[in-house]
Amino acid sequence: MYKTPFFHNTATEELVNFLTSIFDTSHDGLYICDKNGYTLLYNEAFLQISGISIDLMNKYSTIELHQMNNVPISCAGIALKTKKPHSTIIDYYNGKKGIVTATPFFNQNQEILFVVSNVRDVTEINHLQHELEKTKQINLAFQNELKQIQSELENNQQFIYRSKSMHQIISLASRFAKNDSPILLLGESGVGKDVLANYIHKNSEKKGEFVKINCGAIPDHLLESELFGYEKGAFTGANVKKEGLFELAHEGTIFLDEIGDLPYSLQVKLLNVIQDSKFRRLGGTETREVNIRIIAATNCDLEHLVEEKKFRLDLFYRLNVLSITIPPLRERREDIPALLFFYLEKLKGKYKVEKKLDNPVLDKCMEYQWPGNIRELKNIIERMYHMSENEKITIDELPRSFQNSKEVFTQGDGTVKYNKPLPLKQAVAEFEKGYISNILSSTPTMQDCANILEVNISTLVRKKRNLLIK
Repeated sequence: MYKTPFFHNTATEELVNFLTSIFDTSHDGLYICDKNGYTLLYNEAFLQISGISIDLMNKYSTIELHQMNNVPISCAGIALKTKKPHSTIIDYYNGKKGIVTATPFFNQNQEILFVVSNVRDVTEINHLQHELEKTKQINLAFQNELKQIQSELENNQQFIYRSKSMHQIISLASRFAKNDSPILLLGESGVGKDVLANYIHKNSEKKGEFVKINCGAIPDHLLESELFGYEKGAFTGANVKKEGLFELAHEGTIFLDEIGDLPYSLQVKLLNVIQDSKFRRLGGTETREVNIRIIAATNCDLEHLVEEKKFRLDLFYRLNVLSITIPPLRERREDIPALLFFYLEKLKGKYKVEKKLDNPVLDKCMEYQWPGNIRELKNIIERMYHMSENEKITIDELPRSFQNSKEVFTQGDGTVKYNKPLPLKQAVAEFEKGYISNILSSTPTMQDCANILEVNISTLVRKKRNLLIK
Protein backbone atom coordinates (compact mmCIF):
# COMPACT_ATOMS: atom_id res chain seq x y z
CA MET A 1 0.00 0.00 0.00
CA TYR A 2 1.22 3.49 -0.81
CA LYS A 3 0.74 6.26 1.78
CA THR A 4 0.96 10.04 1.32
CA PRO A 5 1.89 12.72 3.91
CA PHE A 6 -1.76 13.66 4.18
CA PHE A 7 -2.55 10.10 5.35
CA HIS A 8 -0.13 10.39 8.31
CA ASN A 9 -1.85 13.57 9.53
CA THR A 10 -5.33 12.03 9.52
CA ALA A 11 -7.00 11.52 12.92
CA THR A 12 -7.62 7.95 14.05
CA GLU A 13 -11.43 8.22 14.09
CA GLU A 14 -11.45 9.88 10.69
CA LEU A 15 -9.16 7.16 9.40
CA VAL A 16 -11.45 4.41 10.64
CA ASN A 17 -14.45 6.07 9.01
CA PHE A 18 -12.42 6.41 5.82
CA LEU A 19 -11.48 2.74 5.71
CA THR A 20 -15.02 1.67 6.62
CA SER A 21 -16.42 3.67 3.71
CA ILE A 22 -14.00 1.99 1.31
CA PHE A 23 -14.91 -1.39 2.78
CA ASP A 24 -18.63 -0.83 2.28
CA THR A 25 -18.44 0.65 -1.23
CA SER A 26 -16.54 -2.33 -2.61
CA HIS A 27 -18.52 -4.42 -5.12
CA ASP A 28 -16.49 -7.44 -4.06
CA GLY A 29 -17.37 -9.22 -0.86
CA LEU A 30 -14.80 -8.57 1.91
CA TYR A 31 -14.51 -10.77 4.97
CA ILE A 32 -11.93 -10.72 7.81
CA CYS A 33 -11.68 -13.30 10.60
CA ASP A 34 -9.22 -13.76 13.48
CA LYS A 35 -6.82 -16.64 14.04
CA ASN A 36 -9.69 -18.75 15.46
CA GLY A 37 -11.97 -18.10 12.50
CA TYR A 38 -14.33 -15.69 14.26
CA THR A 39 -15.64 -12.85 12.19
CA LEU A 40 -14.11 -9.43 12.68
CA LEU A 41 -15.33 -7.43 9.70
CA TYR A 42 -17.46 -7.98 6.57
CA ASN A 43 -19.31 -5.78 4.13
CA GLU A 44 -22.77 -5.73 2.55
CA ALA A 45 -21.49 -7.21 -0.69
CA PHE A 46 -20.28 -10.30 1.17
CA LEU A 47 -23.74 -10.82 2.69
CA GLN A 48 -25.40 -10.45 -0.72
CA ILE A 49 -23.05 -12.91 -2.40
CA SER A 50 -22.84 -15.55 0.35
CA GLY A 51 -26.47 -15.38 1.46
CA ILE A 52 -25.44 -15.74 5.14
CA SER A 53 -27.52 -13.75 7.64
CA ILE A 54 -26.04 -11.10 9.97
CA ASP A 55 -27.05 -13.12 13.05
CA LEU A 56 -25.07 -16.14 11.91
CA MET A 57 -22.08 -14.02 10.92
CA ASN A 58 -21.94 -12.36 14.34
CA LYS A 59 -22.41 -15.56 16.30
CA TYR A 60 -20.41 -18.33 14.63
CA SER A 61 -16.90 -18.79 13.25
CA THR A 62 -16.28 -19.45 9.56
CA ILE A 63 -15.39 -23.05 10.42
CA GLU A 64 -18.65 -23.52 12.34
CA LEU A 65 -20.66 -21.98 9.50
CA HIS A 66 -19.23 -24.62 7.19
CA GLN A 67 -19.86 -27.43 9.69
CA MET A 68 -23.45 -26.23 10.08
CA ASN A 69 -23.79 -26.39 6.25
CA ASN A 70 -24.46 -22.66 5.90
CA VAL A 71 -21.66 -22.42 3.33
CA PRO A 72 -20.44 -25.19 1.00
CA ILE A 73 -16.73 -24.45 1.60
CA SER A 74 -14.78 -22.26 4.06
CA CYS A 75 -11.92 -20.78 2.06
CA ALA A 76 -10.72 -18.83 5.15
CA GLY A 77 -10.81 -22.04 7.21
CA ILE A 78 -8.52 -23.74 4.68
CA ALA A 79 -6.12 -20.75 4.79
CA LEU A 80 -6.08 -20.95 8.61
CA LYS A 81 -5.31 -24.66 8.49
CA THR A 82 -2.62 -24.57 5.78
CA LYS A 83 -1.25 -21.12 6.72
CA LYS A 84 -1.12 -20.39 2.99
CA PRO A 85 -3.27 -18.30 0.63
CA HIS A 86 -6.09 -20.32 -0.90
CA SER A 87 -8.40 -19.68 -3.86
CA THR A 88 -11.49 -21.56 -4.91
CA ILE A 89 -14.88 -21.21 -6.59
CA ILE A 90 -17.91 -21.52 -4.34
CA ASP A 91 -21.46 -22.20 -5.51
CA TYR A 92 -23.44 -20.63 -2.66
CA TYR A 93 -26.80 -22.01 -1.64
CA ASN A 94 -28.60 -18.84 -2.76
CA GLY A 95 -27.61 -19.53 -6.38
CA LYS A 96 -24.67 -17.15 -6.47
CA LYS A 97 -21.25 -18.22 -7.72
CA GLY A 98 -18.12 -16.55 -6.32
CA ILE A 99 -14.36 -16.68 -6.83
CA VAL A 100 -12.91 -16.57 -3.30
CA THR A 101 -9.32 -15.79 -2.29
CA ALA A 102 -8.32 -16.05 1.42
CA THR A 103 -4.97 -14.57 2.46
CA PRO A 104 -3.50 -15.06 5.98
CA PHE A 105 -1.51 -12.24 7.66
CA PHE A 106 1.24 -13.05 10.22
CA ASN A 107 3.01 -11.34 13.10
CA GLN A 108 6.76 -11.26 13.64
CA ASN A 109 6.63 -14.80 15.06
CA GLN A 110 4.86 -16.07 11.98
CA GLU A 111 1.66 -16.58 13.89
CA ILE A 112 -1.60 -15.82 12.10
CA LEU A 113 -3.19 -12.57 13.16
CA PHE A 114 -6.18 -12.64 10.82
CA VAL A 115 -7.32 -13.83 7.39
CA VAL A 116 -8.67 -11.49 4.72
CA SER A 117 -11.06 -13.02 2.17
CA ASN A 118 -12.10 -11.41 -1.10
CA VAL A 119 -15.20 -12.75 -2.87
CA ARG A 120 -15.97 -11.75 -6.48
CA ASP A 121 -19.47 -12.43 -7.79
CA VAL A 122 -19.16 -14.27 -11.12
CA THR A 123 -22.80 -15.35 -11.32
CA GLU A 124 -23.51 -13.01 -14.22
CA ILE A 125 -20.25 -13.92 -15.91
CA ASN A 126 -21.14 -17.57 -15.52
CA HIS A 127 -24.60 -16.84 -16.94
CA LEU A 128 -23.01 -15.06 -19.89
CA GLN A 129 -20.70 -18.03 -20.35
CA HIS A 130 -23.70 -20.34 -20.53
CA GLU A 131 -25.38 -17.96 -22.97
CA LEU A 132 -22.22 -17.95 -25.06
CA GLU A 133 -22.18 -21.74 -25.07
CA LYS A 134 -25.85 -21.78 -26.10
CA THR A 135 -25.08 -19.29 -28.86
CA LYS A 136 -22.23 -21.48 -30.05
CA GLN A 137 -24.57 -24.47 -30.09
CA ILE A 138 -27.17 -22.48 -32.02
CA ASN A 139 -24.52 -21.34 -34.50
CA LEU A 140 -23.37 -24.93 -34.90
CA ALA A 141 -26.96 -26.02 -35.48
CA PHE A 142 -27.41 -23.27 -38.08
CA GLN A 143 -24.18 -24.31 -39.80
CA ASN A 144 -25.38 -27.91 -39.93
CA GLU A 145 -28.75 -26.69 -41.24
CA LEU A 146 -27.02 -24.63 -43.93
CA LYS A 147 -24.93 -27.65 -44.93
CA GLN A 148 -28.10 -29.71 -45.16
CA ILE A 149 -29.82 -27.02 -47.25
CA GLN A 150 -26.76 -26.83 -49.50
CA SER A 151 -26.79 -30.61 -49.88
CA GLU A 152 -30.52 -30.52 -50.70
CA LEU A 153 -29.95 -27.81 -53.28
CA GLU A 154 -27.23 -29.91 -54.89
CA ASN A 155 -29.50 -32.96 -54.85
CA ASN A 156 -32.33 -30.89 -56.28
CA GLN A 157 -30.42 -30.81 -59.57
CA GLN A 158 -30.93 -27.02 -59.58
CA PHE A 159 -34.72 -27.19 -59.45
CA ILE A 160 -35.35 -23.46 -59.15
CA TYR A 161 -38.77 -22.30 -58.01
CA ARG A 162 -40.56 -19.70 -55.88
CA SER A 163 -44.20 -20.58 -56.50
CA LYS A 164 -46.42 -22.33 -53.99
CA SER A 165 -47.50 -24.91 -56.59
CA MET A 166 -43.91 -26.02 -57.20
CA HIS A 167 -43.21 -26.12 -53.47
CA GLN A 168 -46.11 -28.56 -53.10
CA ILE A 169 -44.82 -30.65 -56.02
CA ILE A 170 -41.29 -30.90 -54.56
CA SER A 171 -42.78 -31.85 -51.19
CA LEU A 172 -44.90 -34.53 -52.88
CA ALA A 173 -41.90 -35.83 -54.86
CA SER A 174 -39.86 -36.07 -51.64
CA ARG A 175 -42.54 -38.28 -50.07
CA PHE A 176 -42.88 -40.43 -53.21
CA ALA A 177 -39.10 -40.94 -53.29
CA LYS A 178 -39.25 -43.00 -50.08
CA ASN A 179 -40.94 -46.00 -51.75
CA ASP A 180 -40.47 -48.09 -54.89
CA SER A 181 -43.89 -47.66 -56.52
CA PRO A 182 -43.98 -46.51 -60.17
CA ILE A 183 -44.41 -42.78 -60.68
CA LEU A 184 -46.05 -41.05 -63.64
CA LEU A 185 -44.96 -37.47 -64.36
CA LEU A 186 -47.36 -35.40 -66.46
CA GLY A 187 -46.89 -31.98 -67.99
CA GLU A 188 -46.09 -30.06 -71.13
CA SER A 189 -42.76 -30.40 -72.88
CA GLY A 190 -40.02 -28.39 -71.21
CA VAL A 191 -41.53 -28.10 -67.71
CA GLY A 192 -38.73 -30.16 -66.14
CA LYS A 193 -40.09 -33.68 -65.89
CA ASP A 194 -36.62 -35.17 -66.36
CA VAL A 195 -35.18 -32.92 -63.63
CA LEU A 196 -37.96 -33.93 -61.23
CA ALA A 197 -37.35 -37.60 -62.04
CA ASN A 198 -33.67 -37.15 -61.22
CA TYR A 199 -34.61 -35.38 -57.97
CA ILE A 200 -36.80 -38.33 -56.94
CA HIS A 201 -33.95 -40.74 -57.67
CA LYS A 202 -31.44 -38.66 -55.69
CA ASN A 203 -33.75 -38.60 -52.68
CA SER A 204 -34.58 -42.30 -52.79
CA GLU A 205 -32.76 -45.20 -51.17
CA LYS A 206 -31.61 -46.42 -54.57
CA LYS A 207 -27.82 -46.60 -54.85
CA GLY A 208 -27.73 -47.56 -58.52
CA GLU A 209 -27.70 -45.44 -61.66
CA PHE A 210 -30.33 -43.06 -63.02
CA VAL A 211 -30.94 -44.32 -66.58
CA LYS A 212 -32.98 -42.22 -69.02
CA ILE A 213 -34.46 -43.16 -72.38
CA ASN A 214 -36.78 -41.25 -74.71
CA CYS A 215 -39.30 -43.79 -75.96
CA GLY A 216 -40.29 -41.55 -78.88
CA ALA A 217 -36.79 -40.88 -80.17
CA ILE A 218 -35.78 -44.48 -80.95
CA PRO A 219 -37.28 -46.49 -83.82
CA ASP A 220 -39.55 -49.34 -82.77
CA HIS A 221 -37.28 -52.12 -84.03
CA LEU A 222 -34.38 -50.79 -81.94
CA LEU A 223 -36.26 -49.79 -78.81
CA GLU A 224 -36.83 -53.37 -77.61
CA SER A 225 -33.15 -54.26 -77.80
CA GLU A 226 -32.24 -50.98 -76.05
CA LEU A 227 -34.60 -51.67 -73.18
CA PHE A 228 -34.11 -55.40 -72.71
CA GLY A 229 -30.75 -56.08 -74.33
CA TYR A 230 -30.00 -59.01 -76.61
CA GLU A 231 -28.01 -62.22 -76.81
CA LYS A 232 -25.35 -62.97 -79.40
CA GLY A 233 -26.98 -64.04 -82.65
CA ALA A 234 -30.41 -62.72 -81.69
CA PHE A 235 -30.58 -60.93 -85.06
CA THR A 236 -28.35 -60.08 -87.98
CA GLY A 237 -25.45 -58.01 -86.73
CA ALA A 238 -25.74 -59.13 -83.12
CA ASN A 239 -22.16 -60.37 -82.89
CA VAL A 240 -21.92 -59.93 -79.14
CA LYS A 241 -24.45 -59.93 -76.33
CA LYS A 242 -25.51 -56.60 -74.88
CA GLU A 243 -27.07 -55.49 -71.60
CA GLY A 244 -30.31 -53.56 -71.84
CA LEU A 245 -31.17 -50.38 -69.97
CA PHE A 246 -33.23 -52.31 -67.42
CA GLU A 247 -30.10 -54.23 -66.42
CA LEU A 248 -28.04 -51.05 -66.29
CA ALA A 249 -30.64 -49.52 -63.98
CA HIS A 250 -30.49 -52.46 -61.51
CA GLU A 251 -30.65 -51.11 -57.92
CA GLY A 252 -31.38 -47.70 -59.45
CA THR A 253 -34.03 -45.85 -61.44
CA ILE A 254 -35.07 -46.04 -65.09
CA PHE A 255 -36.78 -42.97 -66.50
CA LEU A 256 -39.05 -43.67 -69.49
CA ASP A 257 -39.64 -40.30 -71.12
CA GLU A 258 -42.43 -39.91 -73.70
CA ILE A 259 -44.02 -43.15 -72.47
CA GLY A 260 -47.05 -42.43 -74.68
CA ASP A 261 -44.88 -43.20 -77.71
CA LEU A 262 -43.97 -46.69 -76.47
CA PRO A 263 -45.03 -49.23 -79.15
CA TYR A 264 -48.06 -51.30 -78.20
CA SER A 265 -46.09 -54.54 -78.62
CA LEU A 266 -43.57 -53.47 -75.95
CA GLN A 267 -46.18 -52.34 -73.48
CA VAL A 268 -46.88 -55.95 -72.43
CA LYS A 269 -43.19 -56.57 -71.73
CA LEU A 270 -42.97 -53.37 -69.69
CA LEU A 271 -46.03 -54.42 -67.71
CA ASN A 272 -44.38 -57.75 -66.90
CA VAL A 273 -41.23 -56.00 -65.68
CA ILE A 274 -43.30 -53.76 -63.40
CA GLN A 275 -45.32 -56.65 -61.99
CA ASP A 276 -42.65 -59.37 -61.71
CA SER A 277 -39.33 -57.45 -61.85
CA LYS A 278 -38.23 -60.03 -64.44
CA PHE A 279 -37.53 -60.03 -68.18
CA ARG A 280 -35.62 -61.82 -70.92
CA ARG A 281 -33.09 -60.43 -73.31
CA LEU A 282 -33.97 -60.40 -77.00
CA GLY A 283 -33.16 -63.88 -78.32
CA GLY A 284 -32.49 -65.21 -74.82
CA THR A 285 -34.09 -67.92 -72.67
CA GLU A 286 -32.73 -66.98 -69.28
CA THR A 287 -35.05 -64.95 -67.02
CA ARG A 288 -33.29 -62.03 -65.40
CA GLU A 289 -34.42 -60.33 -62.21
CA VAL A 290 -33.93 -56.63 -61.53
CA ASN A 291 -34.63 -54.29 -58.63
CA ILE A 292 -35.49 -50.94 -60.18
CA ARG A 293 -37.67 -47.91 -59.69
CA ILE A 294 -39.68 -47.00 -62.81
CA ILE A 295 -40.55 -43.36 -63.48
CA ALA A 296 -42.50 -42.58 -66.64
CA ALA A 297 -43.30 -39.20 -68.17
CA THR A 298 -45.48 -37.91 -70.96
CA ASN A 299 -47.11 -34.79 -72.33
CA CYS A 300 -49.81 -36.89 -73.99
CA ASP A 301 -53.29 -37.65 -72.71
CA LEU A 302 -52.81 -41.32 -71.80
CA GLU A 303 -56.49 -41.83 -71.01
CA HIS A 304 -57.33 -40.66 -74.53
CA LEU A 305 -54.75 -43.10 -75.93
CA VAL A 306 -56.35 -45.88 -73.85
CA GLU A 307 -59.76 -45.06 -75.36
CA GLU A 308 -58.23 -45.27 -78.85
CA LYS A 309 -56.60 -48.65 -78.00
CA LYS A 310 -53.16 -47.11 -78.45
CA PHE A 311 -52.15 -47.63 -74.82
CA ARG A 312 -52.90 -50.59 -72.60
CA LEU A 313 -55.32 -49.89 -69.76
CA ASP A 314 -53.57 -52.31 -67.37
CA LEU A 315 -50.21 -50.62 -68.02
CA PHE A 316 -51.79 -47.21 -67.45
CA TYR A 317 -53.09 -48.37 -64.06
CA ARG A 318 -49.67 -49.76 -63.07
CA LEU A 319 -47.81 -46.60 -64.08
CA ASN A 320 -50.39 -44.28 -62.55
CA VAL A 321 -50.00 -45.57 -58.97
CA LEU A 322 -48.37 -42.26 -58.01
CA SER A 323 -48.67 -39.31 -60.36
CA ILE A 324 -47.45 -35.72 -60.37
CA THR A 325 -48.61 -33.05 -62.80
CA ILE A 326 -46.10 -30.22 -63.29
CA PRO A 327 -47.87 -26.98 -64.25
CA PRO A 328 -46.61 -25.00 -67.26
CA LEU A 329 -44.46 -21.93 -66.65
CA ARG A 330 -47.27 -19.52 -67.63
CA GLU A 331 -49.29 -20.83 -64.66
CA ARG A 332 -46.49 -20.18 -62.14
CA ARG A 333 -45.11 -16.82 -63.15
CA GLU A 334 -43.44 -16.32 -59.76
CA ASP A 335 -40.80 -18.77 -60.98
CA ILE A 336 -39.89 -16.76 -64.11
CA PRO A 337 -37.61 -14.13 -62.47
CA ALA A 338 -35.89 -16.77 -60.33
CA LEU A 339 -35.17 -18.91 -63.39
CA LEU A 340 -33.94 -15.94 -65.44
CA PHE A 341 -31.51 -14.80 -62.76
CA PHE A 342 -30.38 -18.36 -62.06
CA TYR A 343 -29.42 -19.03 -65.69
CA LEU A 344 -27.78 -15.61 -65.95
CA GLU A 345 -25.67 -16.48 -62.91
CA LYS A 346 -24.70 -19.81 -64.49
CA LEU A 347 -23.64 -18.03 -67.70
CA LYS A 348 -21.63 -15.55 -65.64
CA GLY A 349 -19.85 -18.42 -63.90
CA LYS A 350 -19.09 -20.09 -67.22
CA TYR A 351 -18.00 -17.08 -69.27
CA LYS A 352 -16.78 -14.80 -66.43
CA VAL A 353 -18.84 -11.84 -67.69
CA GLU A 354 -21.66 -10.39 -65.60
CA LYS A 355 -24.73 -9.13 -67.44
CA LYS A 356 -27.99 -7.77 -66.09
CA LEU A 357 -31.54 -7.66 -67.41
CA ASP A 358 -33.07 -4.30 -68.25
CA ASN A 359 -36.47 -3.83 -66.58
CA PRO A 360 -38.46 -3.80 -69.87
CA VAL A 361 -36.94 -7.21 -70.70
CA LEU A 362 -38.15 -8.62 -67.40
CA ASP A 363 -41.61 -7.14 -68.00
CA LYS A 364 -41.79 -8.79 -71.44
CA CYS A 365 -40.68 -12.10 -69.96
CA MET A 366 -43.42 -11.88 -67.34
CA GLU A 367 -46.05 -11.22 -70.05
CA TYR A 368 -44.87 -13.96 -72.42
CA GLN A 369 -46.79 -17.26 -72.53
CA TRP A 370 -43.67 -19.50 -72.71
CA PRO A 371 -45.08 -22.32 -74.87
CA GLY A 372 -41.71 -24.08 -74.58
CA ASN A 373 -41.64 -23.60 -70.80
CA ILE A 374 -38.30 -23.76 -68.95
CA ARG A 375 -36.43 -25.18 -71.94
CA GLU A 376 -37.49 -22.17 -74.04
CA LEU A 377 -36.60 -19.75 -71.23
CA LYS A 378 -33.13 -21.23 -70.88
CA ASN A 379 -32.49 -21.02 -74.62
CA ILE A 380 -33.71 -17.42 -74.86
CA ILE A 381 -31.70 -16.14 -71.88
CA GLU A 382 -28.56 -17.78 -73.30
CA ARG A 383 -29.25 -16.21 -76.71
CA MET A 384 -29.75 -12.74 -75.20
CA TYR A 385 -26.61 -13.12 -73.08
CA HIS A 386 -24.45 -13.73 -76.15
CA MET A 387 -26.25 -11.20 -78.36
CA SER A 388 -25.87 -8.26 -75.96
CA GLU A 389 -22.85 -6.04 -76.63
CA ASN A 390 -22.58 -4.53 -73.15
CA GLU A 391 -23.29 -5.45 -69.54
CA LYS A 392 -27.03 -4.75 -69.80
CA ILE A 393 -29.39 -7.00 -71.76
CA THR A 394 -31.97 -4.74 -73.41
CA ILE A 395 -35.22 -5.39 -75.20
CA ASP A 396 -33.34 -5.26 -78.51
CA GLU A 397 -31.82 -8.66 -77.69
CA LEU A 398 -35.23 -10.35 -77.43
CA PRO A 399 -36.22 -12.46 -80.46
CA ARG A 400 -38.52 -10.55 -82.82
CA SER A 401 -41.29 -13.10 -82.55
CA PHE A 402 -40.90 -12.97 -78.76
CA GLN A 403 -41.15 -9.18 -78.58
CA ASN A 404 -44.21 -8.97 -80.80
CA SER A 405 -45.82 -12.29 -80.06
CA LYS A 406 -49.33 -10.82 -80.35
CA GLU A 407 -48.56 -9.07 -83.67
CA VAL A 408 -46.57 -11.68 -85.53
CA PHE A 409 -49.10 -14.43 -85.98
CA THR A 410 -52.24 -16.01 -84.65
CA GLN A 411 -52.81 -19.70 -84.77
CA GLY A 412 -56.07 -21.58 -84.98
CA ASP A 413 -57.55 -24.62 -86.73
CA GLY A 414 -54.10 -25.56 -88.01
CA THR A 415 -53.58 -22.32 -89.94
CA VAL A 416 -51.06 -19.57 -89.34
CA LYS A 417 -52.05 -15.99 -90.07
CA TYR A 418 -49.49 -13.19 -90.14
CA ASN A 419 -50.53 -9.73 -89.03
CA LYS A 420 -47.53 -8.07 -90.67
CA PRO A 421 -44.85 -9.01 -93.25
CA LEU A 422 -42.03 -11.27 -92.03
CA PRO A 423 -38.64 -12.29 -93.43
CA LEU A 424 -39.02 -15.48 -95.49
CA LYS A 425 -36.86 -17.55 -93.14
CA GLN A 426 -38.92 -16.56 -90.10
CA ALA A 427 -42.22 -17.05 -91.92
CA VAL A 428 -41.19 -20.57 -93.00
CA ALA A 429 -40.14 -21.40 -89.44
CA GLU A 430 -43.43 -20.11 -88.02
CA PHE A 431 -45.44 -22.01 -90.60
CA GLU A 432 -43.47 -25.19 -89.95
CA LYS A 433 -43.96 -24.80 -86.20
CA GLY A 434 -47.72 -24.25 -86.56
CA TYR A 435 -48.17 -27.09 -89.04
CA ILE A 436 -46.20 -29.65 -86.98
CA SER A 437 -47.98 -28.56 -83.78
CA ASN A 438 -51.35 -29.11 -85.46
CA ILE A 439 -50.43 -32.63 -86.65
CA LEU A 440 -48.99 -33.50 -83.21
CA SER A 441 -52.19 -32.42 -81.49
CA SER A 442 -54.30 -34.63 -83.77
CA THR A 443 -52.18 -37.80 -83.52
CA PRO A 444 -51.80 -40.06 -80.47
CA THR A 445 -48.05 -40.65 -80.82
CA MET A 446 -45.01 -38.97 -82.31
CA GLN A 447 -44.49 -41.98 -84.56
CA ASP A 448 -47.94 -41.47 -86.09
CA CYS A 449 -47.12 -37.80 -86.61
CA ALA A 450 -43.80 -38.71 -88.27
CA ASN A 451 -45.61 -41.14 -90.57
CA ILE A 452 -48.06 -38.44 -91.70
CA LEU A 453 -45.23 -35.94 -92.26
CA GLU A 454 -43.19 -38.68 -93.99
CA VAL A 455 -40.07 -37.97 -91.93
CA ASN A 456 -37.96 -40.08 -89.59
CA ILE A 457 -38.87 -39.97 -85.91
CA SER A 458 -35.41 -38.54 -85.15
CA THR A 459 -36.08 -35.67 -87.60
CA LEU A 460 -39.40 -34.93 -85.91
CA VAL A 461 -37.78 -34.94 -82.45
CA ARG A 462 -35.06 -32.54 -83.65
CA LYS A 463 -37.56 -30.14 -85.26
CA LYS A 464 -39.78 -30.24 -82.20
CA ARG A 465 -36.82 -29.28 -80.04
CA ASN A 466 -35.46 -26.57 -82.35
CA LEU A 467 -38.86 -24.97 -82.98
CA LEU A 468 -39.74 -25.07 -79.25
CA ILE A 469 -42.94 -27.01 -79.89
CA LYS A 470 -44.66 -28.06 -76.69
